[in-house]
This record gives sequence, structure tokens and C-alpha cells, in this order.
Amino acid sequence: MLIADKLVTAFESDRDGAPFHPTMSVTVVSVLVRSLLLVMPTVSDDALAAACNRELKTVVGAIGIGGPHVEAVDPDDGSVTMRGG
Repeated sequence: MLIADKLVTAFESDRDGAPFHPTMSVTVVSVLVRSLLLVMPTVSDDALAAACNRELKTVVGAIGIGGPHVEAVDPDDGSVTMRGG
């Protein structure tokens, strides 16, 4: 899903440290897609951001790294705005 891919890319570029290992990147995208499918279809950027943050916190917390959080998701083009974390 486009939003999940864009989120992982934004997360990796906005956080301090190395990007996810390719296998981890695929795992994070998969978890995010699952969460997003629970709220789709929606035009609510708040619902999309909440779904992304919920799973991002779970996955990132499980592997013990910090990073930014989703501030907004554009439901039209899937672009993601991050805020520091």
C-alpha cells in the first residue's frame, strides 16, 4: 500500500540512525497495511495518522528504536507528514 511505503521512507529519512534492514522494512510495511485496512476506506487524515502511529509505536517499540511520529496522512496521494519523536 502506498501510504505504508511512504511512511517507512519518511520514518527512515526523519529519524536519527540507520534505515531499517530490508527485511524489517517489509515487516513494518506489512503491519502498517494491516492497520490501515481496518480504517479504509476513509478520507479522514486523522484516522489514517492514528492507525499509522498505533502500529508504528508497536513495531518500533518492539525493536527498541526511537523516531518520529505521523502528524498527517493525505488520503488523496498517500503523502505522510512526520513530526519529531
